[in-house]
Amino acid sequence: MEEIVKQMEDNIGLIIIIIFGFSVTLAVIEFFYEVYKKKINKWRLGEMWASFGVFLIAQVMEKTSTLIFVGAFFFVGEYIDWQIPINIWTTLLCLILVDFVYYWEHVIEHRVRILWSYHSIHHSSPIYNYTTAMRVSFIDSFITWVFYLPLVFIGFHPYIVVLCFFLVLSYQFWLHTEIIGKLGWFEKIFMTPSQHRVHHGSDKMYLDKNFGALLSIWDRIFGTFQEEQHTPTYGLTKPINTINPIKVHLVEYVDIFKDVRHARSLKEAWNYIVKPPGWKPKQ
Repeated sequence: MEEIVKQMEDNIGLIIIIIFGFSVTLAVIEFFYEVYKKKINKWRLGEMWASFGVFLIAQVMEKTSTLIFVGAFFFVGEYIDWQIPINIWTTLLCLILVDFVYYWEHVIEHRVRILWSYHSIHHSSPIYNYTTAMRVSFIDSFITWVFYLPLVFIGFHPYIVVLCFFLVLSYQFWLHTEIIGKLGWFEKIFMTPSQHRVHHGSDKMYLDKNFGALLSIWDRIFGTFQEEQHTPTYGLTKPINTINPIKVHLVEYVDIFKDVRHARSLKEAWNYIVKPPGWKPKQ
């Protein structure tokens, strides 16, 4: 088993290079396509900068968050006596389970406001292209590892869990574009740009739909699937109206603080934190 893990570790650098190269190529193609379509203007460039700025802030914190994410897995793994054998089938099973956990993590992030506070950053862009994929809060990685820790407890090698999580996360980059249309039978199983565009829509029919990362089957099974019927209105239902990366990070936290400060009781304050976004007390 250790030999298999060592072989995978030796190849992870190549995997990262391939994924990075593919992502950069897609982003460059998309940018020149948008130039050709005359979609690039000052406003759009500003929103693209906001996403890139958020990404840079996240990168500053990446080493610490990665250390916590990966370190927690290997720390727990040291105390697990049972171990699921590592082969192509168990790795595939782990990939499917990571995707399943991601689905529920994603659902919870939309329905618990304190978690929505960092996830909403990703949804705050009123445009939708590959820079939107980079608009992810630095707080994300400090919290999300908790959701995947049970996979280590049941016996999957920490390295395999981390690898599968990385693959699921990387898959999502290509979903953030308008230049790829619907993909027929592929959409019955896998998440596609069309389906993820729906997820970023603030239209009533698109809210809280298509939570999947790699597979679209979870949304179909649990009743959260929505076909793309028209071009979504991207962004939040309450636009943040700023391209300052720091303000983009802080908007929802400020709103939570204001609501909690004006709460009439501890219960009401607590509900502002843990109830779904938009919750208001009954008058």
